[in-house]
Amino acid sequence: MHYTTPLVLAVLVLGYAVVSERVNRLYVAPALIFVILGMALGPFGLHLLEAGSGTEGYTVLAQLALTVILFGQAAKMRFDRIGPHGPVTLRLLIIGIPLTVLLGAVTAAALLPVLPWWEAVCLGAIVAPTEVALIESLMEDRRIPERVRHALSVESGFNDGFALAALLIALGLASARTDPGKGHWAWFIFSTEILSLLAGGLVGLVGGAIVTWSRRREWMTDTWAQLATLALAFICFQLGERIEASGFVAAFTGGLAFSFVSRRRSEDEPPTQVSDAAGQLLELLVFAMFGAFAVIDGWRQANWRIVLFALLALFAVRMVSVLIALVATDLPMSSRVFIGWFGPRGIGTVVLGLLVVNRGELESIGLISTVVVVTVTLSLVLHSLSTAPGIRMQASAGVATPSSS
Repeated sequence: MHYTTPLVLAVLVLGYAVVSERVNRLYVAPALIFVILGMALGPFGLHLLEAGSGTEGYTVLAQLALTVILFGQAAKMRFDRIGPHGPVTLRLLIIGIPLTVLLGAVTAAALLPVLPWWEAVCLGAIVAPTEVALIESLMEDRRIPERVRHALSVESGFNDGFALAALLIALGLASARTDPGKGHWAWFIFSTEILSLLAGGLVGLVGGAIVTWSRRREWMTDTWAQLATLALAFICFQLGERIEASGFVAAFTGGLAFSFVSRRRSEDEPPTQVSDAAGQLLELLVFAMFGAFAVIDGWRQANWRIVLFALLALFAVRMVSVLIALVATDLPMSSRVFIGWFGPRGIGTVVLGLLVVNRGELESIGLISTVVVVTVTLSLVLHSLSTAPGIRMQASAGVATPSSS
């Protein structure tokens, strides 16, 4: 990475921090701002951002970001709070997420016929993860009913993990078509799904027990407890990669195990400010580099089929999946449409796309990469523009509960 790049990125973070609350009130995704700044400062603009040869530096940064986010999202899961909100959240998890991947794959196969079926499934999984935290003010607005905010938050947390698991299976099956070493890809599927779960679960359970034990004896401050969770996230990732499994699956599973142990052994809510800030910082840096090196080149290679697929994947596929998942629930139709509409694509889609590029033996890697660029940029723009009107529609429908938290 060029020596000026860290300085430029640091200045971008400082500049955004100065106006961050103002941007938050406008319901604009910070990632969109960093993408635009990256485009202006990258090789197609002022040449102030450089990535060096290849994509190794960018890939490492993206991996760090998703590792922290996956572990952090899983660590904040409260399974005891899913039930009280009725069947809405469970239906989104059990029906909505798998159906989104399946319909995305069918849409990809229909619109992009050059994709073999399992590569279409890979693409369906890549564009499925939602990230409502991209528009932080969305989850803080009390005009949106608590059930809706809770459902979106929990679904977003699990979406990355489910999409990753589906992608790894499809990636192994797709790669086996072009790689004569089919036994290798069978082992790849087993290791990424099973060994990753075991490795992450072990680290999360042991790490959670140690952190909780130390905090109960007041040997560890809240700040260091949060730094310890970051360390556990990286340990999960590195262990998963070291045993030739999936570091991301291990990080997500480790976060779930950490949540289970820490909440069972302690009545206090684990603090997350430091780990959340670290994840957001890494994510914004990824989007700056994404804007600098991927967006313009990706759109140059896009055609109408790719743009149409991205639009359908973002809105039609998700909308249909959500409406089917929420059939026969007592949630008002306006809230169902709101959930189906607001599923911004972010770091999950970017990193899953990189995972395919770096680990797969696919025929259509270039096409998949272009779809990722188009989908993410369209999502950042369209979801940012439609958040405020969508919230106003929720408020005018009279379904919000201002007193809820």
